[in-house]
Amino acid sequence: KNSKNTSSKMSLRPSTAAAIQDMPPPGGYKKLDFARYIPDRGPKGWQLWVGATTLVMYGYYQVGKTNQARIQQKMQERKVRYALAPLMQAEADREYMERELVNLRREAEIMKDVTDLKGNPWVPGSSQYFGGQWMPRKVSYFMRHQG
Repeated sequence: KNSKNTSSKMSLRPSTAAAIQDMPPPGGYKKLDFARYIPDRGPKGWQLWVGATTLVMYGYYQVGKTNQARIQQKMQERKVRYALAPLMQAEADREYMERELVNLRREAEIMKDVTDLKGNPWVPGSSQYFGGQWMPRKVSYFMRHQG
């Protein structure tokens, strides 16, 4: 083995000389103003609190305005519905009477040869239950689209 070749050794023995340590200059280093070089990291705590409180109050104000507008809109729609209710009922009554006339004509055609229990000819629209009180027929979806 070659003892002169130091690059092949894994490690070197430490020197026996005393360690040299760097020391500050006499009187120390001059003071640094760190605050001058570090920028602010955002708003202060009280500023965040005031901003958040303002935003929440504005949000509640907008919710209140929207609720009032919605109440007014519903009131107007309700008034329109109340004003149109008689007209819509009259239209429904007219359609019912048209359907009833068609049904009575059809009943008269179907029952032309039928007599009741007393031997009288069948009267279209008469009740087979002899109740004496008139009740409108139940109007179903299928009856609306007949004839």
